[in-house]
Amino acid sequence: MIERRPGSFIAALCFLLAVVQLAAFRWGVITPDSVVQYGQAISGSYDDWHPPITAWLWRQLLHVAPGGAAFLLLDVALYWGAAGLLAELLRRRHGWGAAALPILFALAPIPFGQVGAVLKDPLMACLLLMAAGLLAWREEGAARRAGWIALPLVLLAGAIRINGLFAALPLLMLAAPRRWLRRPMIFVATATGALALLLTASWTLNEAMLRPHHSQPILSLVNFDLAGIVAQGGPSGYPGLDPARARALVRHCYDPRLYGAHDEPVCAAAGDALSAHVARTGDSPIGIWLNAVIPAPGAYLRHRLAHLDWNWRLAVPVVPDDAVYMMSAPNRFGLEFIPDTGTHIVVDAARAMAASPLGRPASWLAVALGLLVVAPGLQRRRIVVALAASALLYGGAYAAISVAPDLRYNLWTMLAGMAGLCFLLAERPALPWWRWALAGAPLVVVTAIEIAAMA
Repeated sequence: MIERRPGSFIAALCFLLAVVQLAAFRWGVITPDSVVQYGQAISGSYDDWHPPITAWLWRQLLHVAPGGAAFLLLDVALYWGAAGLLAELLRRRHGWGAAALPILFALAPIPFGQVGAVLKDPLMACLLLMAAGLLAWREEGAARRAGWIALPLVLLAGAIRINGLFAALPLLMLAAPRRWLRRPMIFVATATGALALLLTASWTLNEAMLRPHHSQPILSLVNFDLAGIVAQGGPSGYPGLDPARARALVRHCYDPRLYGAHDEPVCAAAGDALSAHVARTGDSPIGIWLNAVIPAPGAYLRHRLAHLDWNWRLAVPVVPDDAVYMMSAPNRFGLEFIPDTGTHIVVDAARAMAASPLGRPASWLAVALGLLVVAPGLQRRRIVVALAASALLYGGAYAAISVAPDLRYNLWTMLAGMAGLCFLLAERPALPWWRWALAGAPLVVVTAIEIAAMA
């Protein structure tokens, strides 16, 4: 069968691994965010704290199966469908050794386990991975219509997270005709048009179509940055809050990782004061943010770099225990996740991976940077550049818009780097030694920093 029907063998293998994944995470890890969005999915009434398109999609999936089952099935089908597409593509060009690469990366315990959570982050990553697989086939000329299937997947992924457009933009540009990317001015016009399309799609899906209650999620970012500026020695930018009170709250509640890590009621005072001021005066949250950042750019930059270190897990003394979630948040909807032996095996393996350079977003950003260096020598340079740029833009965007360092936020950063690396390892191009050295330098430096910080 392997020799006569290799494509069928790869499909059967991916199906079997999907069943294993479903068995280990039946029917989806339930986090507090899962409970919130499931409540909205049942009621059909949405707010915009999370982009509501995920809850709306979940509502449609309830016609297939109750609870998180259909959501998990969708994620797993996209995940292993994409791995299978990439494996078969690489097998046709480079043989069985290359075909094994996407499947091995898909079996890596962190992404394998994170897909088991019913959350928007793995959904976005799985949509983008499937889109990348389809676009890779289109690039080969083997499935010219695949780009049209990939297009709605990319647009949907860009709407699922507020920063999803950074991940989606390079893949959307890859879907454009090649002649639109050849000259600098046309390239800029194409990028501008692609960005406008992503913003329009997100607004249409999350605002115009669903008309959610506006909960001002941007205030969480403003509050975190205002607290960070105070923590780094800058002036208080909290309107309507006594500076001495603001400093006391920051001392008690602020950590470079996030604000109010222990959910203490006292820590809500800063955010509540900010929300009350905006509601009372109509002041723009962006205006409040600018009024705090402009007088203290140094404090803001120190705060952001300290947080980014945790988000990328570059020079951290300890790795947070969130490689793969294994929880079942209390709820009134009957949602429940019960881990079994398979779950524990995946979680333990993911913890080990997270402690190593292989489990750090910083490492995969370094890989993505190296891929851009070697891409000119690759036959499939366009898909590799798109994947690397997607990882770098998405992971890099957390330098400015992150409020928490959960590893799930960088799931796509890791998967995009892994997918791009598959093409490099499959082709093994004959490049000058200095180009290989230049490509590997970021990963060597990043790995050294990660290991030294843990010593």
